[in-house]
Amino acid sequence: MIRKKGDYVVIAEPYEGFPADKAGLRAGDKLIEIDGKSVKGKSTEDVSSVLKGQPGVEVNVLIERPGTEKPIKKTFTREEVKVKSVPYKGMVDDGIAYVRLTRFTRNCASEVEDAILELTDENDVKGLVLDLRGNPGGLLNESVSLCNLFIDKNQEVVSTKGKIKDWEKSYKTMKEPLYRDLPLAVLINQSSASASEIVSGTIQDLDRGVILGKKASVKVWFSKLVS
Repeated sequence: MIRKKGDYVVIAEPYEGFPADKAGLRAGDKLIEIDGKSVKGKSTEDVSSVLKGQPGVEVNVLIERPGTEKPIKKTFTREEVKVKSVPYKGMVDDGIAYVRLTRFTRNCASEVEDAILELTDENDVKGLVLDLRGNPGGLLNESVSLCNLFIDKNQEVVSTKGKIKDWEKSYKTMKEPLYRDLPLAVLINQSSASASEIVSGTIQDLDRGVILGKKASVKVWFSKLVS
């Protein structure tokens, strides 16, 4: 992921295990040249189109890194990039599991389910933090499936309405939840949209968990809940 900063484009997030990450590129690295050509003044779209291309082809970049005096040369080999919807999972505190969901793509609810299952198999999980910060949304049916991990069968999650009666539809949970009683906190921010709002709104409306905008509040809430 890249973003514009002044006259240059900088690395916002190198996806773990893919070419940029394996080449040692870091968040904050400023792209100065790509294959010997200056990218000063170029847009993120222009830079992205140059970085992307045929898999197996090497790309040489010159970067400026905060804290270093001289530009650094890096080389990576293009690969097909398939980014998981759940880039990270882990234990953030004693008994508190953490799962980050970055987008609502196909089967993302299953990815979250697998992540929780792995954490509960290996740890004594007493609560879960579901991080939806910066998640722009995606597939509506995946938001329903995700909610179904935590709320009972046949609960309405979202409904659509329109001037034409046939457009009106109610989306309900279809299965018994796997984690009905697991204490839950959902992290959101101003960039949590679409399906993220459906999930967080449902969890809040059904009083299934707590919605938080600041990570610092999570530990306090769980300490009261599981004590």
